[in-house]
Amino acid sequence: MHQIQIYDDKYQLPERWDELSNKDMAYLVKLTQNDVSIEQVKIYMLLYCLKAHVSRHRKIYGDQVRISVGKESENVSFRVRRKKYLLTPEEVCSLAHLFHFLVERENQRYGIAPQYYIKPDRFVNPYPTLRIRMQKFIGPDDGLYDITFEQFIYMQTYRDAMRQDPQKINHLLACLWYRGKTFDINRLDKDAALLRHLPDTQKIVMYWFITGCLINLGDQFPRVFSGKECNIRNNVFDSQLRLLDTLANSDMTKKDAVRKGNLMDALYSMDESVRKHDELEEKIRNH
Repeated sequence: MHQIQIYDDKYQLPERWDELSNKDMAYLVKLTQNDVSIEQVKIYMLLYCLKAHVSRHRKIYGDQVRISVGKESENVSFRVRRKKYLLTPEEVCSLAHLFHFLVERENQRYGIAPQYYIKPDRFVNPYPTLRIRMQKFIGPDDGLYDITFEQFIYMQTYRDAMRQDPQKINHLLACLWYRGKTFDINRLDKDAALLRHLPDTQKIVMYWFITGCLINLGDQFPRVFSGKECNIRNNVFDSQLRLLDTLANSDMTKKDAVRKGNLMDALYSMDESVRKHDELEEKIRNH
């Protein structure tokens, strides 16, 4: 956490995605759904995380901004006092810049103004468990390290399908949050029907977590993943089944074990396969 000082008072602000609370992320989702610039997003997040607002006063303070910050008691769940500060716009912008970790700049082209977008570099699962209409759902571990290769296949397939039908997000989430002890593709439609009742804001927070995990996996396995969205190469359902066939060495008796096996084991195998293929191509080019 960042520790900042305003006058003689010290406050803490998140310095990375995993330090944002679920409420912080839900608020960020609402900001991104409105016509708000990136700089405004940073300022709003600063105020929200400080539990602060810009307060009015009958006195005029020139070019300074009057900020009122809520102070919470350690013993009760409501604010017991507020502290007020006079800050210049430059000071506010400087503090807001601490939230620059939320965004990333697109590759800038000559003559075109730089564009920024929200980059959800989230690694910690915000909802390890869910309860929907008296039904308990179990979610993945942080980083998606415990999911099976089968879950990954369907997750990528429905993630791709969302481009044509955004409502497929329910099926995407059902690949990772499911009822029962283990994932069962035969229950996916029913699980998706229940997940449909979640608030849209919560679904986006969960989707950001998935995206952040894929970014992390892309950094770990650059030979397997490609592109800024960390899509697996030739990411379509048919291609994923071909990957399954490759990992099983075209042995039908091994496919079920690979499908039910851990994703990380499959990624290490794919990474090694791509490495050997690249080395072979390099040797051919050099001879």
